[in-house]
Amino acid sequence: MIKNVLVAVDGSKNTAKVLDFALDLTERYGATMTILNVSSSLGAMGTVPQEPVFETTGNVATFAKDMWSIHEATLKKFATQSKAAKPNLKISTMLRQGVVAIEIVKTAVEGGFDVIVLGHKESGKIREMVIGSTTERVIHSATCSVIIVK
Repeated sequence: MIKNVLVAVDGSKNTAKVLDFALDLTERYGATMTILNVSSSLGAMGTVPQEPVFETTGNVATFAKDMWSIHEATLKKFATQSKAAKPNLKISTMLRQGVVAIEIVKTAVEGGFDVIVLGHKESGKIREMVIGSTTERVIHSATCSVIIVK
């Protein structure tokens, strides 16, 4: 039985499809849903939300703070859209910082989630073979079911 759904969003163009799928799944099972966005640590910087809120200038500390604000705004946007689409669902949000795949799996374990829903970016087979993808890492590390939305 699915009672607790974790949906990982990153602001890519596939995020709307991922959210729609997770909302329908959550509604179908009468579950609760948490929308997770992970801000990469400076050492693991890779994915930046597709719609930056503002430009960043200044030193590394300012950059990190600005990136956190961008991720907060991204998360708020998706939470607002989700609550508008399915107002009767219990939806919460969570923002974490670190290596994206590790934080998704850690959040799922700590929160006792039954399923993780996330998207898959088409980044090319050679790139995925060399460095792997967040989706691949989550699939291999998660202790609960993982649903990939393409």
